[in-house]
Amino acid sequence: MKLNIGENLRRLRRAADMTQEQLADKLGVAYQSVSRWENGTTYPDMEFLPVLAGIFGVTVDELIGMEESKKKEQISERFCEYRDLCYSDTPDSKAIVALIRELKRDCMADPTLSRYLWQLFGFAHWKAESLIQCPDVLEELRLAAEEILEGNFERWLKDAVVEHMSYIEDDEHVEAFLDRYATERDLTKDTLLYARYWGRDEWDKADVLRQKQLLSMIEKQFFNNGLFRIGNRPNDAFECLQINTTLLNFLHNLCGVIPDPAHPITGDGSIDLFLSERLELGIRRACYLAATGDPEGAFVILEDTVSMLELAMSLPDGTMLTCKSISLEGESFELRHESREEAGVYRPILRLYHNCFRKSDRIVIIGSGFPIFALTSPTGWEWFDPIRNDPRFAAYVERVKAVFAPVENEA
Repeated sequence: MKLNIGENLRRLRRAADMTQEQLADKLGVAYQSVSRWENGTTYPDMEFLPVLAGIFGVTVDELIGMEESKKKEQISERFCEYRDLCYSDTPDSKAIVALIRELKRDCMADPTLSRYLWQLFGFAHWKAESLIQCPDVLEELRLAAEEILEGNFERWLKDAVVEHMSYIEDDEHVEAFLDRYATERDLTKDTLLYARYWGRDEWDKADVLRQKQLLSMIEKQFFNNGLFRIGNRPNDAFECLQINTTLLNFLHNLCGVIPDPAHPITGDGSIDLFLSERLELGIRRACYLAATGDPEGAFVILEDTVSMLELAMSLPDGTMLTCKSISLEGESFELRHESREEAGVYRPILRLYHNCFRKSDRIVIIGSGFPIFALTSPTGWEWFDPIRNDPRFAAYVERVKAVFAPVENEA
């Protein structure tokens, strides 16, 4: 049988924060002897084995070790036993807890075995409903999860533990657990809660998060400047126009809108909760059309887009912007008129608040930055250049400036 004394000795010494010289001093040998043992060049003499085992608090058998394949086979058998206990119609909580502790002890200390630890949570995941009724099992899984998530383990293992625990945890503790451990690697708190609600047939809770995820997805796509390269290649304007068309069609289809020729951006001249996205698409589409040889099309877009902006600014505070999308039924943004101080003057802005506003939800501010800046700036955005000297373009610029004209602070 192959002995793993050297590997085990190195692992135990490092775990004890001990150098080879310090271990050699305890044994009364040269540190080169310890080095040769760990490298597998030689084995310690028999009389050193119980001394080494005593120093590190293990048995001689544990120090000597066993063949790797045999060790993995035994661990695999223990996990199968754990699986069968979890899947029992009447789980034996004491036996499950004892096995969790045993597997945790054996696997956490050995990097070659730690990869199997996900099974502690994976097998429990599928029987979470029954295991939640066993508080001692749930508490033991919490302790194991904390040791892994706070320890020096591979990222994939930690992600697997977070994903499984988001389902296993009880309602009282799941929010706190996810606040502490949820990540942005496709394991955000909302993503994991959605999987939890979907798996438990809690459709009302799942639908709220599904709508929020849909809005987040739309925001990431519509405001992804990486999709809209400016002037890097002669055909960039055509490519950006295609992307813009795809996004605009998606928005219309989502909201069940068939746009009329005069309102290619709004659809019918009204506004909805996608006010910010439609402004973004409209200003960009106008410059793409101008750059690709369709100035008249650009002016149709500008008329619809600027009129949409003027209408939004004329609506009273508290107006709720909704949309016709079945997928977003009940979603809305509240429109509020506010102002932003700039060098002693106050510039009007619009701020849209999500209807179930929480700290984590987005607030949309209209009136600062792009897309308004792209239209009113006298320089830059060279794709507007083919129509920049047209009086109609100047008129649209003035209409936008009038909407956001600063007011001096009378105080």
